Amino acid sequence: MSPRYLVSMLLALLLMVSAGCTILPEREPQRLFTLPGSTALDASGPSALATLRVDTFSASAPHGGNRLLVMPTPGELEAWAGVRWRDDATRLLQERLLEAFRLAGRLNGVLDDASRARSDATLTGHLTAFHLRLDGDPPRAVVRLDAQLIDESRRELLASRRFEATSAVSDATPEAAVQALGRASDALAESLIGWAVETL
Repeated sequence: MSPRYLVSMLLALLLMVSAGCTILPEREPQRLFTLPGSTALDASGPSALATLRVDTFSASAPHGGNRLLVMPTPGELEAWAGVRWRDDATRLLQERLLEAFRLAGRLNGVLDDASRARSDATLTGHLTAFHLRLDGDPPRAVVRLDAQLIDESRRELLASRRFEATSAVSDATPEAAVQALGRASDALAESLIGWAVETL
């Protein structure tokens, strides 16, 4: 390759850069969402003289990530283009449950997994659904958690149970999906609170 050819190529490249041209595809703009604020929870029922720690949940891909997931047909998951959660779905659900347990006020204390304080029990689990299903009429948001309550002092399993909640989606937009996932998370939290208090 001759020096004259190299100089010509460099000049052409410099002209492209100075003109604002790019050969790389533009990044798709991302919209960040978080779950909406909790709706009113039913705080009635018995209380337990116990302190509960709520761990960050595990999840298999793709539910452990920060993509807003859609199931157009049974067994098929897609990520909504241009949309992200502000954090991983497991972290969002943990935060929602911490808020719900604290608002309910039916336990002595509720801790997250960053706290060094001692707790009587730990709520942990595996998130198996946190997505929008489009294969039904109407479409619906689905949140499913395989939950376990563990005695902290003995490291023994106290109870385990699968929880699932759904909420209809008003229209096929990210905003409606986020609202529906928030309602489903609230319904899941309400069931979890009753179960945990009864077990403890």
